[in-house]
Amino acid sequence: MHFAHRAVALPLAGLAILLSGCNEPATSTSAAPVRDMPASLAGELTSQSDVNLNDGSRTQSFALQLQAGTLYRVSSSGALQQPTLLLLSEDSRLISGPRAEQLYLQPEQDGIYRLAVSGSNASDFGPFRLELSTAEVTSDGELEPGAEILGRLQSNGGKGGNRYTLTIAEQGLYELVLRSTEFDTVLKLRGPGLNRTDDDGAGGTDSRLLTQLQEGSYQVIAGGIDTADEGIYSLSFKRWEMPEGISLSDGDQLPLGEERTGMLTGHPQTYTLAIEQAGLLQLSMRSDDFDSLLELNGQGINTRDDDSGGDRDALISVAVEPGSYRVKAAQLDGVDGMFTLSAELTQVAMLGDGIAAGETRVGRLMSGQPTSTQLSISEAGLYRITLRSSQFDALLGLQGAGLEEQDDDSAGGTDAQLELWLDAGDYQLSSGSYGDEGAGSFVLSVSAAL
Repeated sequence: MHFAHRAVALPLAGLAILLSGCNEPATSTSAAPVRDMPASLAGELTSQSDVNLNDGSRTQSFALQLQAGTLYRVSSSGALQQPTLLLLSEDSRLISGPRAEQLYLQPEQDGIYRLAVSGSNASDFGPFRLELSTAEVTSDGELEPGAEILGRLQSNGGKGGNRYTLTIAEQGLYELVLRSTEFDTVLKLRGPGLNRTDDDGAGGTDSRLLTQLQEGSYQVIAGGIDTADEGIYSLSFKRWEMPEGISLSDGDQLPLGEERTGMLTGHPQTYTLAIEQAGLLQLSMRSDDFDSLLELNGQGINTRDDDSGGDRDALISVAVEPGSYRVKAAQLDGVDGMFTLSAELTQVAMLGDGIAAGETRVGRLMSGQPTSTQLSISEAGLYRITLRSSQFDALLGLQGAGLEEQDDDSAGGTDAQLELWLDAGDYQLSSGSYGDEGAGSFVLSVSAAL
């Protein structure tokens, strides 16, 4: 079969491709069509290759004998970076694509088709290799651990996606990943006490769920972000081994003075914390994987924090009385991953009429009544004064020696901080809440700023 040099106007997005001609190598459209699969095709785009009139890139094409209803996968490799692939009918109608690097073909009729390869821009040249193979489509049914399948999503008119079943015989940590180059994926997992959805957890427009599954039956729904989405996707399901170093499980008791490592896989985890003496509790949650969310409840305390630990880490600093508390670790962004959690209890004196540099005191604020404390500075210098509370939006004020300063949130979150030069002498500190609406315990500290 011979295709002369000519421009072919395609009906999609104004594409126009100048196809290869009679001087091409034996793998081109001038040769006998490729019939057997799998197959390997080689070519090279040079300055002598024909021109894609759409964007000026160079192009080469191959003739393929394809069967109706069969799914073919085309993958590219070689020095030519991210080539554009598309499939044309004999009369130059667009059948599939364009796609970068990988293309799925599923023609509706038997016949000879042309697979075109173009550079991603006018300056892209180099050798390439195409690997062609057939693949099975599994758009419903049972998913087994270790499975990696291809499915086809069709415009479903509100159906919501393709549905699969999972039967979990052994409790454990499992991962589902849904990928497609043809639409923005959405992955859903439904089961006993479980209702999880992910849009882009695998990066880009791909989806991923990593979660603890109990024994039982579950439903997986592979779909697109729009009901009109359609195309080929890959879906994988496998069991994960718990990473090394995990020392904290849901329901465990959190010890004081020790750092523990946990992992969140879609569900918050709750721990118990026993306090035997009054003091200042510093509860910290850090993660490189997600935005931490920390909650503390018990003995009249009901507080939560997102970012007081800096960046995306959580920190709760609160005066506590003896008793039992509940600590809840969660994530704001829905991303799975590991975290570290620690609880430190320090005996701290109650705030009286005065405080000095190097001291930390615990106080209690009554609603609408800021607390006034004298700050004594014995040596001039740069000082940092911090007011923290997990129960109200802190407002810190300082007056004296010609200064009148106030801060609301410079310590991060809803905590307040002043950092300023103070001469030796006495100053008045005001510990209050924004709008005089808060009440509860607070921590006031003064230190030399390094």
